[in-house]
Amino acid sequence: MEIILIELLLWAGLIFFFWALRDGLNQAEAEMEKQDLPLEQAISVLPSFDRPDRLSDPIGRYRDAQIYRIAVFEGRPYQFQHILPWESFSFLVAGERCIAPGLVYAMCAD
Repeated sequence: MEIILIELLLWAGLIFFFWALRDGLNQAEAEMEKQDLPLEQAISVLPSFDRPDRLSDPIGRYRDAQIYRIAVFEGRPYQFQHILPWESFSFLVAGERCIAPGLVYAMCAD
């Protein structure tokens, strides 16, 4: 009886995984359609890495890179928001900058 319950739980997890994967791909497709770009151009929209003028207040590490709370780009401060995974199809929104290896910073409110 326990084996059947474990198997059902594993199947439910697999179904949830595929549902989440489909949802993520649909979201990426919707972003590309929203920008009204062909697939070849949409790939080039994926974030390129920016180079900050200055970094301050270290808060952690990701892939052997230091994460800083504040990054300054062109004289404007940006605050660390999240990590953009290598496998991600996410796009940066307006006011966000990305530095290697995928650290996303958002413009601080004035």
